[in-house]
Formats: sequence, C-alpha cells, structure tokens
Amino acid sequence: MTEEREEEAPQPSPLERRFAAFAQAVGIGALPPSIAVGLLFYFGYVSSRRRFALFGLDLDILDLPTQAVLLYGSEALWFPLAALFLVALLALWGHVEISRLVRRRRRASIDDPAVRSPTLTVTGWALLVVGVLLVGRGVAGTLAPDVAAREAPGTSALCLGAGTLLGAYGRWLVTWRRVHRQRLLERAAAVAVVSLAVASLFWASAGYAIAYGRSRAADFVAGLDRRPEVVLDTTEPLDLGPEFAGATESRLPKAKGRRFAYRYHHLRLLTESGGRLFLIPAEWPTGSRWPLVWRGGGTLVVPYDEHVRLSFLPYAGP
Repeated sequence: MTEEREEEAPQPSPLERRFAAFAQAVGIGALPPSIAVGLLFYFGYVSSRRRFALFGLDLDILDLPTQAVLLYGSEALWFPLAALFLVALLALWGHVEISRLVRRRRRASIDDPAVRSPTLTVTGWALLVVGVLLVGRGVAGTLAPDVAAREAPGTSALCLGAGTLLGAYGRWLVTWRRVHRQRLLERAAAVAVVSLAVASLFWASAGYAIAYGRSRAADFVAGLDRRPEVVLDTTEPLDLGPEFAGATESRLPKAKGRRFAYRYHHLRLLTESGGRLFLIPAEWPTGSRWPLVWRGGGTLVVPYDEHVRLSFLPYAGP
C-alpha cells in the first residue's frame, strides 16, 4: 500500500503575513480605541466648525461638550469608513488573485525564460499611466487655488493618493519578472507611497467633513418649518435687528407678581451649550448660493437663567 504524498501548501506572501499579524493585533475590522476616538473627535470638530459657522457661530465660543463633538463626528465618519473598507476589501481581493498569477508566471519563467505575460505588462503600464495622470491632477489642484475652489470636496487629495497607489502598483506589475530586487530601497519606496496615500486620505476626509457640515446646516434650515417653535419670554426687550426678519415681539399684560414682560414668536432652537440658548429665526434667509454665502440671518444668544422662560409648540402639520 503506497502513501499518497500530500500536496505542499503554498506559502503566504509577505503582504499576507503582515496583514495576518495586523489582524491578530487589533482584530479584523477594529481600530485601537485611541485612534477611533481621535478620528471621531477630529471629524466632529471639522464638520461642526463648518456647520455652526454658517449661523455666525465660532465653535470655540460655542464650547460644545466633548460628547457632542464625538456624536457629530460619528455622523460624518460612517460613510467615509464604509467606503474605505469596501475599497480596501476589493483591492485586497484583486491583489490576492493578481499575486497568484504573478507567482505562477514567475515560476514558469524560471523553467522557461522564453515565457512572457503581455497581459500583466500591459495592465501594469496602463495603471502606471493612469496613476501619473491622477498625480498630475492632484498636484494641479494643490498648486492652483482656482482649481481647488471649483472641484468637489477632496478631489485633488483623492487623485493624489489614488494616483500614487495605482502608479506604484502598475510599476510592480511592469517589473514582475524581476527576482532580485533592492529590498531596502523597495521597502523605503513602499513606506513613502503608503504615507502619501494616508496623508491624502486624511486631507480628503477633512474636505468631506467640511462639506458634510455645510450639508447638515442646509438640511437643518430646510426643515425649520417642521421643528418645534420656541416661544421666548424675557424680562427686558431684545431689540431684534433685521437679521431676525419674521420673528415677532409682543408685550405681555402687566399683572402682579409677573416678571416677564416680552414674548417672542417664530424662533427655532439651534443648540444649547454652556448654559446658553442659540436661537435663529424660523424664516432663515436663503438664496441661490446658500449655504456657500451668508444671506443675512443671525443667531440670538440668550443666557438660560431666571430671566428667560421657554415654551415649545410642536409642529402642527401641513
């Protein structure tokens, strides 16, 4: 009886070994808590700063609690993270299949030097050319302010990062026949490519967070008529200016023991922080360029103390 010789299992590539070590260290699909919290705070800060700036408020003056900033960051972070993980998953699957083909072709070329693989070479040159063009576009958007001002948020950064990755991968496919490489220089180049891609990703994410904050402000204004109305009673007149067009002031009838003398309607609550209320008019002025350009609205800051009284009227429907 003869024993069947088991087929030798293929050895994992260096990239596969590094990815396995990373997965064991932090867990598949997980981020270290310090990095996760830092990302949430960064995205929350950038998006909230832009969001409240459209209402005339500086985020440092607003003094939002850390929990609120983290919550705003979670709103802005989920879509970029999901897109990043999806692209990374597809890229890893594609690299696994291509690396198998490269190893097979390389072994065949060792046995027969006449073996060629024009598909790999042509694909590599195509990726290299596309990568160079994307890097050029990213550099143009970086150096030319007019180009960056007219593009979608993060376009130049994504072109720069994606172009670098595609160019480096295309070069690897073009030089697939090389067996003896200068390991130190190759690793240094790989570190430079990954570092530039990560920096570009953060740059693009910052642009996305700014656009997200602007979009959230526009959505908030678009739904003002469906939000609860704030009825504000005060002891002193507020002297609302033209920035609060639509807000009305009325005198309350005098009565013994009544402290509040003025009532204001058609206001909406923007947020509350640090013992202060931030109110905006129910008819926030918008125009063709809102929210890119201020159209004349204002934010009323009222101390939330014994000198004011609030009532909320729910949305009554159409």
